[in-house]
Amino acid sequence: MNPVARRAAGVEAAVVQAFLSGGVTPTVEHTRAPGDGVRAARALAAAHDRLFVLGGDGTVMEAATGLAEAGSSMPIGILPAGTGNQLARALSIPLAPPRAVSQLLAGTERRIDIGILNGRRRVGIGAGLGLDAAMIAGARGALKRHLGPASYVVSGTAAALRPRRFALRAEVDGRVIERECTVAMVLNLGRIFNGLLELAPGASLVDGLLDLVIVDTRHLADALSFSVTEMLLRRRHADPRWTFARGRAVCVETLDSGIPAQVDGDLIDDRRLSLEVAPLAARLIVPAGSQII
Repeated sequence: MNPVARRAAGVEAAVVQAFLSGGVTPTVEHTRAPGDGVRAARALAAAHDRLFVLGGDGTVMEAATGLAEAGSSMPIGILPAGTGNQLARALSIPLAPPRAVSQLLAGTERRIDIGILNGRRRVGIGAGLGLDAAMIAGARGALKRHLGPASYVVSGTAAALRPRRFALRAEVDGRVIERECTVAMVLNLGRIFNGLLELAPGASLVDGLLDLVIVDTRHLADALSFSVTEMLLRRRHADPRWTFARGRAVCVETLDSGIPAQVDGDLIDDRRLSLEVAPLAARLIVPAGSQII
């Protein structure tokens, strides 16, 4: 459990009770700092059958990294308590954690692709440089606590009003792309908010590929054009302001140290993000009969 996650602390007791009602007495470990999820999952792997994560997408992927380091293929159940909870949404997991417990205890296992960042960290959603990381940075603290997912709309709009352009070098399966942009994302999950928004055309969690999305927004109108026309309405058309590419290995980097970076909604210090896809390498518990986006 990540007690810092937006909704985790308030539902912990109800989640534990849901496990007990289902005939399961769980071992509960709390994270306290970045990296604790990796260490806890690694330590717990040998003595347990399943791992459930009460927290956000970043904590889920920390746990997946810890299991991989322990050589464990234990399945993970997501109890969504973060802000975006995009992985849970993509797997049709209820957003109320106690209800998720009951459905996952009676659920089934599914495999999805996973990204591996810089040779180690497991990535469920994706990583990015620029505007998307600025949006995440701006949605922290009281704004996130009070508005939840809507905080990203507020912070994203603020960031789009003053976009910072930077020189990007990207490589997709050996093909080099160099251009100026305001955001570059390498995505494993390309459809968010229950599939409402499609960041990358044709993206899937089970296609064995990663999606590169590069966008150059000079002002708010560009950001709105991409968000509405491309992401919401999916009226794909050639436009010099954005670039899409797909591959098994994707790397993006900038020499501008002032450009923020993120992975799975967590801010990081790296300015070189190298990802390789591990097809169907993640075992996740999902509700019976659920559809994967």
